[in-house]
Amino acid sequence: MNANANPTRYTLAGRELLALEHSHGFVVDCLEGELWITAAGAAGDYLLLPGQRLRLAGSPRVVVSALRPAVVAARPCCGDSPIRRIAARCTAAVADAIRRWQHAPLAAYPVIRLR
Repeated sequence: MNANANPTRYTLAGRELLALEHSHGFVVDCLEGELWITAAGAAGDYLLLPGQRLRLAGSPRVVVSALRPAVVAARPCCGDSPIRRIAARCTAAVADAIRRWQHAPLAAYPVIRLR
Protein backbone atom coordinates (compact mmCIF):
# COMPACT_ATOMS: atom_id res chain seq x y z
CA MET A 1 0.00 0.00 0.00
CA ASN A 2 1.30 3.41 -0.86
CA ALA A 3 2.07 5.57 2.17
CA ASN A 4 0.80 8.60 0.25
CA ALA A 5 -2.70 7.20 -0.33
CA ASN A 6 -5.32 9.92 -0.61
CA PRO A 7 -6.99 10.38 2.75
CA THR A 8 -10.73 10.60 3.17
CA ARG A 9 -11.64 13.92 4.79
CA TYR A 10 -14.57 14.58 7.08
CA THR A 11 -15.69 18.00 8.32
CA LEU A 12 -17.35 17.83 11.72
CA ALA A 13 -19.34 20.52 13.50
CA GLY A 14 -18.77 21.07 17.21
CA ARG A 15 -20.00 18.07 19.26
CA GLU A 16 -20.69 16.04 16.11
CA LEU A 17 -19.86 12.32 16.17
CA LEU A 18 -18.27 10.14 13.50
CA ALA A 19 -18.52 6.36 13.88
CA LEU A 20 -15.81 4.37 12.09
CA GLU A 21 -15.99 0.62 11.64
CA HIS A 22 -13.34 -1.73 10.28
CA SER A 23 -10.73 0.91 11.04
CA HIS A 24 -7.87 -1.47 11.85
CA GLY A 25 -4.69 -0.28 10.17
CA PHE A 26 -5.96 3.24 9.51
CA VAL A 27 -4.35 6.50 10.54
CA VAL A 28 -6.55 9.38 11.73
CA ASP A 29 -5.14 12.90 11.34
CA CYS A 30 -6.55 15.97 13.07
CA LEU A 31 -6.21 18.77 10.52
CA GLU A 32 -8.25 21.39 12.37
CA GLY A 33 -10.10 21.64 15.69
CA GLU A 34 -9.97 19.19 18.59
CA LEU A 35 -10.95 15.52 18.47
CA TRP A 36 -11.91 13.13 21.25
CA ILE A 37 -11.40 9.54 20.07
CA THR A 38 -12.79 6.46 21.79
CA ALA A 39 -11.66 3.07 20.47
CA ALA A 40 -13.32 -0.22 21.40
CA GLY A 41 -11.02 -2.25 23.62
CA ALA A 42 -8.56 0.60 24.26
CA ALA A 43 -7.47 1.34 27.81
CA GLY A 44 -8.36 5.01 27.50
CA ASP A 45 -9.52 7.73 25.14
CA TYR A 46 -7.37 9.99 22.98
CA LEU A 47 -7.37 13.76 22.47
CA LEU A 48 -5.97 14.97 19.16
CA LEU A 49 -5.04 18.55 18.41
CA PRO A 50 -4.26 20.02 14.95
CA GLY A 51 -1.24 18.29 13.42
CA GLN A 52 -1.49 15.16 15.59
CA ARG A 53 -2.30 11.67 14.34
CA LEU A 54 -3.37 8.33 15.76
CA ARG A 55 -2.84 4.88 14.26
CA LEU A 56 -5.84 2.66 14.87
CA ALA A 57 -4.43 -0.76 15.65
CA GLY A 58 -6.69 -3.54 16.88
CA SER A 59 -9.80 -1.37 17.30
CA PRO A 60 -12.71 -2.60 15.20
CA ARG A 61 -14.93 0.32 16.22
CA VAL A 62 -13.92 3.90 16.80
CA VAL A 63 -16.00 6.97 17.67
CA VAL A 64 -14.55 10.37 16.81
CA SER A 65 -16.12 13.35 18.54
CA ALA A 66 -15.36 16.95 17.61
CA LEU A 67 -14.97 19.08 20.73
CA ARG A 68 -15.18 22.10 18.41
CA PRO A 69 -15.51 22.34 14.61
CA ALA A 70 -12.87 20.05 13.11
CA VAL A 71 -11.49 18.48 9.96
CA VAL A 72 -10.46 14.81 10.14
CA ALA A 73 -8.52 12.78 7.59
CA ALA A 74 -8.43 8.98 7.60
CA ARG A 75 -6.15 6.86 5.41
CA PRO A 76 -4.82 3.32 5.36
CA CYS A 77 -1.47 2.80 7.00
CA CYS A 78 1.42 1.85 4.74
CA GLY A 79 1.99 -1.53 6.44
CA ASP A 80 -1.36 -3.14 5.55
CA SER A 81 -1.36 -5.73 2.79
CA PRO A 82 -4.32 -5.72 0.36
CA ILE A 83 -5.22 -9.37 1.00
CA ARG A 84 -5.40 -8.77 4.75
CA ARG A 85 -7.66 -5.78 4.24
CA ILE A 86 -9.98 -7.76 1.96
CA ALA A 87 -10.15 -10.69 4.39
CA ALA A 88 -10.71 -8.38 7.35
CA ARG A 89 -13.46 -6.50 5.49
CA CYS A 90 -15.27 -9.73 4.55
CA THR A 91 -15.05 -11.10 8.08
CA ALA A 92 -16.16 -7.80 9.60
CA ALA A 93 -19.09 -7.49 7.18
CA VAL A 94 -20.38 -10.96 8.12
CA ALA A 95 -19.92 -10.28 11.84
CA ASP A 96 -21.64 -6.90 11.47
CA ALA A 97 -24.61 -8.45 9.65
CA ILE A 98 -25.01 -11.07 12.38
CA ARG A 99 -24.68 -8.46 15.13
CA ARG A 100 -27.24 -6.16 13.50
CA TRP A 101 -29.63 -9.08 12.96
CA GLN A 102 -29.37 -9.96 16.66
CA HIS A 103 -29.74 -6.33 17.78
CA ALA A 104 -32.27 -4.65 15.51
CA PRO A 105 -32.02 -1.19 17.18
CA LEU A 106 -28.38 -0.96 16.05
CA ALA A 107 -29.49 -1.01 12.42
CA ALA A 108 -30.99 2.48 12.88
CA TYR A 109 -27.60 4.10 13.55
CA PRO A 110 -25.64 5.41 10.55
CA VAL A 111 -22.18 3.89 10.11
CA ILE A 112 -19.33 5.01 7.89
CA ARG A 113 -17.13 2.19 6.64
CA LEU A 114 -13.56 3.03 5.76
CA ARG A 115 -12.28 1.54 2.54
